Amino acid sequence: MAMYVCFESGYVGRTLRKAKKNDLVIFDSDGIDQNVIADAKKRQVHLYDYLNVGSIEPSRKYYNEFKGLRIAKYSGWNEFWVDVTDVRWQNKMIELAKEKKKKGVIGLYMDNGDILWQCLEGFKENKTKMLKPIPDPEKVFFALKYIVEKITTEVGLIVMPNGADVFVRQLFHRGWGYYIKTVIQEGVLYSNFKKQNKYDTAYLVEYLNWCLRNGIYVRGIEYVKSASGIKEVKKFYSDHGYKGLYISKHKITPTIK
Repeated sequence: MAMYVCFESGYVGRTLRKAKKNDLVIFDSDGIDQNVIADAKKRQVHLYDYLNVGSIEPSRKYYNEFKGLRIAKYSGWNEFWVDVTDVRWQNKMIELAKEKKKKGVIGLYMDNGDILWQCLEGFKENKTKMLKPIPDPEKVFFALKYIVEKITTEVGLIVMPNGADVFVRQLFHRGWGYYIKTVIQEGVLYSNFKKQNKYDTAYLVEYLNWCLRNGIYVRGIEYVKSASGIKEVKKFYSDHGYKGLYISKHKITPTIK
C-alpha cells in the first residue's frame, strides 16, 4: 500500500487519480472537484482530509469570522495560531469534519495540535508579536480533547495528529488514549532536505517508539532528495517498525491555494 501526501490544490486531482486500491492519500479537499474524490473512493483508495485545528489561514472562507481568535503569527507560514478554547472554533472544527466525511474521507490529518505545546512554553520560539493573551494550557488541552472526541465518536472519522506529541501523550496519560489510533510525524531524519538535528531526531524517535508501545500506528513524512538519503530513510523506518512513509521531494505547503 502506497502513501501519498498532497496539499497543493493544483496537484491533488492528479494524486487522487493515480492512487490505487488500498493506497492512502492525505489531501486537502478544499476546492477539489467532488467527482474526483468520489472516483478515488469508488476505487477503494483510503482518503484522509486536512483539518487545521490549531491555526487559521487567511485563504479559508471562514477566516474573517474567526480572525479575532488569532494569538500570534505562525512564524514562516501564512497563518496564525488560534485560540482553540473558544467554543465557536471548536464547533467549527466539528462542522468541517462533518462536511469532509460527506465527501467520502475516512480520516483527518489533524494539523497544528502543537498549539498546546506553544501555550505551555509561552510561545518562546515564536518570533512575532502576540495578538492576544496566551490561553490557559489546561483549557487548550480540554478543547483539543473535545474536538477529537466529537470527531471520533459522533462524526465517525479517524483523527491522525500531525506531530502534537505533547497533546497525544497527555491524552494517553489522562486516560483518553483510545481516541488516537494513528499519528504522523514530519522530519524525523530529514527536515527541509537537510539532515535533522540529532537531538530532534532522538526526541522524535523516542516519541514514536512510545506510540508503538501504546499500539499507535506510526506514519511519517521525510523531505529528502538524494538516493542515499531515501535509502537511509526507508531502512530506518523499516527497522523501527514505522509502517507508513511518504518521501517528499517538494516542501509541503498546506496554505497554498
